[in-house]
Amino acid sequence: MLIRVEGLTYTYAAGTPLERAALRGVSLDIRAGERVGILGPTGSGKSTLVQHVAGLLKPTAGRVWLGDVVAHARTRAARARRRQVGLAFQYPEDQTFERTVFREVAFGPRNLGLDEAEVLARVRWALGMVGLDTTRVMGRVPFTLSGGELRRVALAGVLAMRPEVLILDEPTAGLDPRGRRELLAQVRTWQEETGMTLLLVSHDLAELPRVVERAVVLAGGGVVADGPVRQVLSDGEALRVAGLDVPPTVALLRALRTAGWSVRTDRLLPEEAAAEIAEARDILHSIADDGGGHP
Repeated sequence: MLIRVEGLTYTYAAGTPLERAALRGVSLDIRAGERVGILGPTGSGKSTLVQHVAGLLKPTAGRVWLGDVVAHARTRAARARRRQVGLAFQYPEDQTFERTVFREVAFGPRNLGLDEAEVLARVRWALGMVGLDTTRVMGRVPFTLSGGELRRVALAGVLAMRPEVLILDEPTAGLDPRGRRELLAQVRTWQEETGMTLLLVSHDLAELPRVVERAVVLAGGGVVADGPVRQVLSDGEALRVAGLDVPPTVALLRALRTAGWSVRTDRLLPEEAAAEIAEARDILHSIADDGGGHP
């Protein structure tokens, strides 16, 4: 379904001394099946934006449409549409409460009124999608798992609802580098296999290009950049305005380019940057061997 954000404004604690504008006239469209990264520094409005998409907040002004219904409306159609949006909050394991992994992941499907055969099928599918061995973990107490496994269980609980839209709010917070890579790889696999829409909220730019194809950058409650992820994350000026630094790979390639190396600066992933540097190095060596000096 198409997600349309129209002039979205939201003010926390309106009319009090603590009043603070979190979003200021945000407008954007997200097409069905897109993978979109929502970026920005702390306090930029990222989480507030996606909570509006999930229908959890009512705008101060403007509207959010989920297809042909307003996300926060108190109608049967709006409630049905909101059930098609799955939102996993930052540190979702803090909301884990069931006695076993199976019961935790089955909680949502059971509330949908599904029969036990379908519930079991969804639990097995969701645990497999996040890379967990169903026979090993289903009977476990969630809090006996590692932090990374517990994060995957929480994500499986959202996936088991089979949402059309999956929103992940800082899903890799608190994970080590390996855990971040593995979880993001599983998210990408899920999106590719289901074709559903993915909104990924993050302030970590290093691994984001592995998952999303589009980046929306927020600062001060407004959109300061929106476009293909490689273009946005290579735009040092736009990121500077938002209070973000370019990814380390881009910073390195820019420094090499300034030093005279013939390299592209939109290589965002470490392996891409390494290949670009190796190719440029080989060219430099070839020129030196021919007696031509530096390019």
